[in-house]
Amino acid sequence: MITRRHCSASTPAPGVAGRPATFACAGDVHGRHRELVTLLRCAEARLGRSVDFVLQAGDFEPIRHADDLRTMAAPARYRQLGDFPAVWAGELALPRPVYFIGGNHEPVGFLKQHPDGFTLCHNCTYLGRAFAGSIHGVRVCALSGIYHPEKFTEPLPPIDRRRQVSPKEYSYFRESHVEFLLDQPGADVLVLHEWPAEVIAESDAAEFERRRRSLRYDAVGNEWARLLIAHLRPALVIAGHLHHPYRVTIRPAGNDADSGGTLFAALNKVGNGPGALAVFALDAAGGVREVPLEPPEIT
Repeated sequence: MITRRHCSASTPAPGVAGRPATFACAGDVHGRHRELVTLLRCAEARLGRSVDFVLQAGDFEPIRHADDLRTMAAPARYRQLGDFPAVWAGELALPRPVYFIGGNHEPVGFLKQHPDGFTLCHNCTYLGRAFAGSIHGVRVCALSGIYHPEKFTEPLPPIDRRRQVSPKEYSYFRESHVEFLLDQPGADVLVLHEWPAEVIAESDAAEFERRRRSLRYDAVGNEWARLLIAHLRPALVIAGHLHHPYRVTIRPAGNDADSGGTLFAALNKVGNGPGALAVFALDAAGGVREVPLEPPEIT
């Protein structure tokens, strides 16, 4: 159940018009849809109940066939057909509704035809380049793609030119997508592919840089995503892209510094160890908590 909407002066504050919901969030899938289904079923078995839906943070790779693969925005060594043909054919069922955004490794020839999003098949919906709406009573905003300073103010190439331009051109979000989200009054959940800037605590810098081996901790992310958090004030932000699970609470600046903040949850890549799928509970007042999937240690 999904309702798309634009900014409205009568739109209530996050959580006020919603209902309690329990939902899963998944990191980059990269074509491993069978493993995604396994992770989801295992999570539900530990919970003892079903989740309402799944939000997925990009690099979902809904590649149906070889033609889609040829338009994939990724180096040749990463271009693999994956499991989505079985999903597309109805041979592999997604047990809960999955709502995904675009990352920087997607079959752009397919997704570019639907910039506002669409339902691909049963329980599988693309949210489009930028999304704001209600999903099962939860107010969700979403931004596909990653930031590129030289592409940000340029329009996306027309769909009829996709054979003349690099697929990477469609991997970057644009100023118009950010402006659309800045026109929204708020959200319970913000779904991103790329991390926002300034989310890694200095105390975590050494461990993070050891794992990443390339980026300084304070060079990760983009300021536009951070601006969206400040404006939308979501209870939860999820992101993928770096294949690194991480949690931190982002505190608002100024007079609202004691308001509780936003939980930022970065997710691992499916098939890359723990942390690729997490479960969250949103209460009717807009508060969010992560639901533990592992039994507590007995001491």
